[in-house]
Amino acid sequence: MATVAECPADDGFLLALMTAMTAELVVVYDLPPDTRPRPLAPASRYLLAREGSRAIGCCAVEPVGPGVYELKRMFVAPDARGTGVSAELVAESERLARGIGGVRLRLETGVRQPAAMRLYERAGYRRVPNFPPYEADPDSVCYEKVLG
Repeated sequence: MATVAECPADDGFLLALMTAMTAELVVVYDLPPDTRPRPLAPASRYLLAREGSRAIGCCAVEPVGPGVYELKRMFVAPDARGTGVSAELVAESERLARGIGGVRLRLETGVRQPAAMRLYERAGYRRVPNFPPYEADPDSVCYEKVLG
């Protein structure tokens, strides 16, 4: 069973997982090899999933407006997929967002990531029109959930 806890933005395990996430997206979406994700807002919070001493997943919660947060940098190591850790990360990100005043959590994923789309739909997210900066990106799919 994985444990999910908040970690600093400069945590080495977090950075390694985000590097692996970017490398995977470069292949999946045929992006330039030097692609890097945009920096997140300084007030963003980060979660790290561990199994024992091994980091197996991560995500971030970024403030984007009053009461609105965006789930970012969601990634689970390939050999830990299918174990439920992604659902744990989503649930913990919702708790984190609620705890800091969030009333809505939104996210963007891609059309070439059907497993991610199923995860979010199972977790109660509903598809919404693509929000900026994804509104003109045909590979993007956006979701949101009102936090209760």
